[in-house]
This record gives sequence, C-alpha cells and structure tokens, in this order.
Amino acid sequence: MNALRIAIAALALAVFGGSLAGAAPKKAATTTIGGWTIQTAETDMNLQTGSFAVPHPFTMTRLDGSTVNADRAVGNYKKKQAVLYGHVSVHDANGTFGLHSAQAAHHDPATLSADTLKIDDASHLYDADGNVHYVQGQTTADAQTAHLNDVTHRLDLSGKVHVVQGERTLDAQTATYNTVTGDGEADGNAMMTFPGGNVSIATPKPIIIHGPKIP
Repeated sequence: MNALRIAIAALALAVFGGSLAGAAPKKAATTTIGGWTIQTAETDMNLQTGSFAVPHPFTMTRLDGSTVNADRAVGNYKKKQAVLYGHVSVHDANGTFGLHSAQAAHHDPATLSADTLKIDDASHLYDADGNVHYVQGQTTADAQTAHLNDVTHRLDLSGKVHVVQGERTLDAQTATYNTVTGDGEADGNAMMTFPGGNVSIATPKPIIIHGPKIP
C-alpha cells in the first residue's frame, strides 16, 4: 500500500474511534497503527464523513526510521486527502514515499520539507509550497513550490529553483522533470554548471535536460 496513504489513515485514526461530529475532541498520547506511531496532543474526527483535524504539532515515526512532522493537519481519510501545515518534514527511509514515480530502482533515504504539503492520494497529486527542500543522496533541490503528478510522473518546480546533483547544478525560475525518463526543461534565466564549464540561457529560451534521471 502507498506509504502516504497509510500515513493519512494513521494520522486520521491517531485516537482510536476519534471524536464524533459535535463531540469534544479527545486527548491522545501515543498511538500505533499501520506501522506508524503517532504522538500528538489532540485530534478531532468525524467517522461518518471521514474528515479529521490535528490542531497541534504532531510526530509520526516508523520502525524503519521514517518520520512525519508538522504543526497541524486536516484531511479526509475516506477521500485519501490531507494537508499538513507548518514546519512540514517527511523523511522516508526507503526513499520512494510510496510513489509510482520512484519504484524502478534502489533509492537512498529521502527527506522533503516545506511550509505546506497537500496530499491527494486518490488523484495521485502532491503539492509542496513554501521553502521546499528535498534531499536524497547527492541530490538536493530547492524551490518555492513543487507539484508532482504521480500518474504522468511529471514534477514541476517554480520559484528560485536550485538543483544540485553531485558536481552539477541547475538554477532557474521554473523547471519540469519526468521522474521516469529523466527528461527535463528549465526556463527563466536558466543556468547549468557542470565540471568543465557552464551554460546560461535567459528567458525565453529554455535549457533542455535529458537523463540520467535523478534518484
């Protein structure tokens, strides 16, 4: 099962049985479900609609070392949707986040942080917004926003995009990347540096990047 889907369900069920609509939210200490251990002060859930809210900072941990942290969250576990707000950090020890786009090869552990993370696991759409930072092995990526369509495997980055892969770097205003084929395009005063030289092409001429794909 998709790791993000399990995380949504675990977060929603942090207090077994939750709190019914109109009832006072229940206090929670530590709860383990679906392989995740959740620590938070309070949660509110409507068992009929599937909607839930975690109004205080929470931490989720898994035995393999994966973690999820945020200041608060809302969502609907029946619709497989969740939005995490404030100091969001998602660390996946397996490096795939359970995504179809990342199943083809071995992966180093990966961490994604942002101000907000929106998960729509039903539509396989994922959005990170504000101070987006991703790190995996020798690869780091920074941007203001990131959007992944896990059906088309298209990743869109925008706003002060800065990608480092080993000795290669890419800076641009926007960048698109296919997580399966490794093909990509950068635009907006784009500059790529690599051992032996650099290439700079200002808007509107984009830099076209062809594989190998970033792990």
